[in-house]
Amino acid sequence: MNPSRRSSALLAALMGAALPSVCNPYAERDCDPALDRPGAAAIRRTNLTRYLDEHRHAHIALIGEAAGYAGCRFTGIPFTCEAQLRERDDPRYRISSLRGNFDERSARCVWQTLGQRDDVILWNVFPWHPHQPGQPLSNRLPTAAEIRVGMGVLALFLDWLRPKRVIAVGRVAERALCKMGTRATYARHPSHGGQRAFQSAIHSLLNFEL
Repeated sequence: MNPSRRSSALLAALMGAALPSVCNPYAERDCDPALDRPGAAAIRRTNLTRYLDEHRHAHIALIGEAAGYAGCRFTGIPFTCEAQLRERDDPRYRISSLRGNFDERSARCVWQTLGQRDDVILWNVFPWHPHQPGQPLSNRLPTAAEIRVGMGVLALFLDWLRPKRVIAVGRVAERALCKMGTRATYARHPSHGGQRAFQSAIHSLLNFEL
């Protein structure tokens, strides 16, 4: 399958997921009129498509755990929040929430750590937003069953990108990649006080790649 078809298959798989207590940022059916602007899912699909196209030649993949409500849930881009899109001020990337300024600490930590490198691309084992039942603006770890669904999409992502190096950000990602038979180097997730450990690990790993 050529790269264009692989990317189309990846996007179709992202859009097709429908799970309880999970928001699919890329599917219109999961848009919340109390939180999302009209056409929000299409905005997020466009954001992600442009991000993937800009990083299609990346040879290092950072694989996180799941989309967070203050980040990928409203931007469509892993480890990226709306506040960062506003600061970037690139008209090709749009805001999708009614609030328009969600800010995520982990997203900022990741981007500050990576700097201007464009040879690194971000993804999640579970590329959708798992939340507590009835609490759309909350986060939770994906269940084992959910991770299995996400691993199918992760396989499509890795087949599309074919990175030379994979870094697992957090134990959830490390375990999933191990089950898939994908060799990955572990880095502490930046959430819950892990920012310094994450930065130290990534700086060490990326300096090795230079």
